[in-house]
This record gives sequence, C-alpha cells and structure tokens, in this order.
Amino acid sequence: MEKLKNFFRCKRRKSEAAEKKDEKAPPPQEEGQEESQGDHVKENLVPIVQPPTVEGEVPSYFQVNALANMSLLNGYENGVWKLQTTTKTKSDLFLSSFGEGYPFLNNAYGGVEALQEMGPFHAALCWLTNQEFLLDLGANDEALSGQWFSVLKFGAATAEELQFTAKLRLGFERNPIKMELEVPIYRQPLLKGYLMVVPVEHFALGYRTVFDVNDKKFGMHAFCVGFNNQSTEISLKLENFEHLRGTIFQRLFGKWALALKTDIYGNVDQRNLHVGCQYEWGPGTLIKTKIRGDARLGFIVERKLSEAIRMVYNCSFDGKDPLNGEIRMGAAWYFNLM
Repeated sequence: MEKLKNFFRCKRRKSEAAEKKDEKAPPPQEEGQEESQGDHVKENLVPIVQPPTVEGEVPSYFQVNALANMSLLNGYENGVWKLQTTTKTKSDLFLSSFGEGYPFLNNAYGGVEALQEMGPFHAALCWLTNQEFLLDLGANDEALSGQWFSVLKFGAATAEELQFTAKLRLGFERNPIKMELEVPIYRQPLLKGYLMVVPVEHFALGYRTVFDVNDKKFGMHAFCVGFNNQSTEISLKLENFEHLRGTIFQRLFGKWALALKTDIYGNVDQRNLHVGCQYEWGPGTLIKTKIRGDARLGFIVERKLSEAIRMVYNCSFDGKDPLNGEIRMGAAWYFNLM
C-alpha cells in the first residue's frame, strides 16, 4: 500500500514560470516520464524520484537508477520555499497539504489532498491551486502468490473551461516479475506499460512502451538493465534504439558516495550530465553537492530533526560566472505527523 500513498503524485507546476523565467534550466523531468522524447509524449510534471526498493522487492522501471537519482536530483528541484505536511487520523484518514514558490518567491503553488483507506480499498481526493481536481479510487490484494493493485484516476481542470480526464492504472508483482499498465479511458491519449524481470539476484531487466491511441503509433520502445547490491548501482536505459543514458552510484568508506548520470549516445545534452558527491555527516544529516555539464553547481543540506520533521536547504549558482550569474537559494520543510 505504500506505493499508493505518494501524495500529490499527479501535481503539476505551471509551465509558464519554467518557460519564461527558468530558460537556462533543463526541462522538468519526472522519473515516470523522463524517457519521453517526442512532443506527443511529453508531460510537464514535477520531478518525482522514486525511493530505492527494499530487500526482496522487484524494482519498477523507474527504480533501476533510484540511488543515483536520489543523490543527483532529489532536493535540487526545489524552489525558493516549500512546506509540506501529512497527518493521519485514528480512522486511517490521511490529510496532506503543500505549498511552494517555484522557481521564484512569488510563483506560489500548492494543494490539499485527503486519502481514506478501507481495508483493501482506498479513495483520494486532491485540489490544486491551478484549479485542478483529482480523484483516485483504488484496490489492492493478493492473488496468484503475488500482489496486485488497480487505481481509477479521474481529473478535472477549470482554469479556462471544465475538462474531464480518466485513466486506469493496473499493476502486478510476483518475484521475479513486476508489471504495470496505464490504460486511457477519457481524454488521455497515451497507453503506457512496463515489464521488469529479476533473472538473478541484484540484476534487473526491463522493457517500457508508450502508445499514442489518437495517432495510433508507438511513441517509445525502451529497454533497461540494472545492477544494485545497495553499495554499487549501475543502470543503462536505451530508448527507441537511438538514445542511451546511464547512471552510476557508488558508496565509499561507509559515509561517502559518488554518483554520475549522463547521456551516452544520441540527443546528448550537456545539461543532462550530472556528477555528484554526498556525505552522511552524523545521524540524520546529509550533505550533497553536484555539478552539471554546463557548469551549474548545486549544494544540498538535508537534516532530519526527528521521525516527523525533515528540512532541506538548497543553493545553486553558475560555475562559469559565480559573481554575476544567477544564484538560487531555497528551503523546504516536511512534517510527517503520523
């Protein structure tokens, strides 16, 4: 059920702010959509980095490079400020809200979500400040010695005119196989799915596809291979047989770690080259730094004050011209009161 409690998993940032005021930054990437390279399959979503798998769990297509993404992406996408809270009542009602200024202080955006669990069923209702309403109705249970889930996802946008959308998300996992399928129902043109297999311990193979129902053509065929023993992580993803990207994550001396994420072949962009380092400075404190291929430098200080409170401070500047270039600083606070 934890995979279904990703609050605000559908939230979107206003594309106008990113296009007009953040032209030097790379386009937003979300691990569920980062492989989309054609205009017909692009989605303007907030970067969402899926956490690494636990022992014995089959990784999803987007968790093959989870450790590298956690090191190189998580926290760096924050704006000037962010505040997120999550609480749980005695009746298993989850309430979550967030607000943020991205990419600048006055570009405020936020939302509120309620999620209710009823045995194997759950329902979630979300309102976003850009006048979007989201509704999830889902169920999960065990079958065929594995775990399955299904979620009906409805959306309504009222910014200009009332528009409804609907799609169905299905998934099944039985070691060593995991698969997910996203089926369009109404005003959702993309049929998506992936299949993951763990042939031997620590290794994973996967395939992902995107099919445009309206145009009746495939937007993507992607393959991945990954190795992860919790100390070393290596992944390769090949899209449409023309774009190859890779990641490496390596722990060193217990508290240190190095990470690399880059395009290897086809559509190579220097902004997609990330080299980073992280250090666990005492219990609950993580310090991260990275440099992008265009010499953009970033720093993160993450502090876990308790099981319920976490804060993240971020800073970035232009390494080519640190005095006159754009400097960004921000702070994010997370309260998980459950």
